[in-house]
Amino acid sequence: MSDPMLREKKFLKPVLHILEEKSHDRNSIVRQMAVRGLGNLVYGAPEKLKKHKKFLMVILIRALSDPFSSEVIGESMKAVAKVLKELKEKDIGSSFRDLTQEIRTYFDNEDDALRLWSFVLFGILARLTKRKWKGYFAEQECRATFHLCVPFLGLKRLQTAVNEHLDGTAELKPEELQVHICRHLAKENAELLENLYKSTIMYFFSRWEEIRAVAVKL
Repeated sequence: MSDPMLREKKFLKPVLHILEEKSHDRNSIVRQMAVRGLGNLVYGAPEKLKKHKKFLMVILIRALSDPFSSEVIGESMKAVAKVLKELKEKDIGSSFRDLTQEIRTYFDNEDDALRLWSFVLFGILARLTKRKWKGYFAEQECRATFHLCVPFLGLKRLQTAVNEHLDGTAELKPEELQVHICRHLAKENAELLENLYKSTIMYFFSRWEEIRAVAVKL
């Protein structure tokens, strides 16, 4: 994909379609190499990247959920990272939602490399987020952060309730989640509840009206 000849339309388009076809191959090594080749478009024909961005993102996001090979998933993560670094938020379009949801699934994966790359990609997305997807990304970030923190907060017995609020794409209901958590802490961990109470009071004096309102509600 680094050959200068690929900068010519008549050569690039057939190669991209061959790589797309090979990304479905039964052999996982072939799928992995196809995904790597698509990611290397960044080096081979950078000026053509935005033109083919939708085509690339569809294939790479699909490869993120490869059911048989962690190597294909890892290769796709690396390829996505390369592509994202050359794009802006408006270039990603509706792929932003699918990409964010797919990446989140690897935050607690047993594979160290996949966990690492999932956080790398989430960081790249955070830097890209400016306008349209800012609210959505912040919500996803909160979901992911809360999932990671639950085991350290003594909330394991609340896991079912937490999953109902945070899993999938359903609309968040923070008030209901707060009630569940505070009720649990009142019974199981009064000390942690007291610390939460003290921390919340600090936000009564925030210069942001929205923060003050939420603190009082909590």
